[in-house]
Amino acid sequence: MSAESPNRREAILSYLEEHPDSFEITEQVEDFGYDPIKRVHKQDFLDYLETAYEEWILEGGHPNGVLPGTIPHYKVARLGRLKAANCLAKSGEYCFDMSAVITKDTFKAAWNAAQVTLTATKELVRVGHVYEKGQADGTVNVGSDPPGIYALVRPPGHHAQSDVCGGYCFLNNIAIATQWLIDQPDLKGKHGGPKKIAILDVDFHHGNGTQEIFYTTSNPLYTSLHSVDDYPYFTGSDQECGEGEGLGFNVNIPLHGATTDDEYLEKFEKLIRDHVIPYDADYILVSLGVDTYKDDPIAGFLLTSDAYPRMGKAIREIGLPTLFVQEGGYCIEKLGLNVGGILQGFIGKSA
Repeated sequence: MSAESPNRREAILSYLEEHPDSFEITEQVEDFGYDPIKRVHKQDFLDYLETAYEEWILEGGHPNGVLPGTIPHYKVARLGRLKAANCLAKSGEYCFDMSAVITKDTFKAAWNAAQVTLTATKELVRVGHVYEKGQADGTVNVGSDPPGIYALVRPPGHHAQSDVCGGYCFLNNIAIATQWLIDQPDLKGKHGGPKKIAILDVDFHHGNGTQEIFYTTSNPLYTSLHSVDDYPYFTGSDQECGEGEGLGFNVNIPLHGATTDDEYLEKFEKLIRDHVIPYDADYILVSLGVDTYKDDPIAGFLLTSDAYPRMGKAIREIGLPTLFVQEGGYCIEKLGLNVGGILQGFIGKSA
């Protein structure tokens, strides 16, 4: 049974609803269509996701969902990467592990998650503009709390690469939001060019998808704290620093499995101090995973619930409009408290 279940959303939503003094909840969603998604994901991959289940059933696949039987290893893949012709082969070509099962509702859920994230991003632009204007005309103190928006979405996204799914992820929500912000012609950054984005990925697992999508560009800055020797295993080294224009704009901080609150916060605050603040971004986007919690069933850090408000406070002190997008976190009993802890810390309250 997958740890990525609808119960996750309900646990987080329940916490938010119990704190109306802190959070304003809306379910209004705008449909941005395909264009922002195609700026991040390749067309053939999107075509596959949208039609995979139907093709799978027509070819006699099990109705429980599309699951790869063979995944092409680089030592056996055909020269020239000849495209697969049937769904059984496509399921391996467009997926890198056995956790991203595609059911009849998967594409709709992933699509909705992307649209929710884009809606939240557009709202962040609106409130961010008000915040910046207030700072400029003196009606908002420079030290006041920056605006923040949280997108409660599932499935998560940060493992989805430009043309492969995996790790419960199908569309990379944080990457889609980032690229949308960069693409807006009327959004100018502090230095006159496109808005600069800094991504903070705090999930226990490395965001291989977000890294791959932006590995050769200097905007955004991608930063990640994650387990040194856990899923997805083959990415996340501190030697992965970007390529070409992106060299120096990909920062990985691998941490040992027994990392505690103080150890994590020390590395987190140093990452912000040494990399995020000097980057001088216009927006912060947070891949918000709380599978760093000590009792998470598929992770291994030792963080307690006390760590999360401290993380939120550290993000708040960067002083920029911030979008939080839900990634992992599978200890249902503490999920709302831990997600809420980061958000409460960001707005200057205790969880």
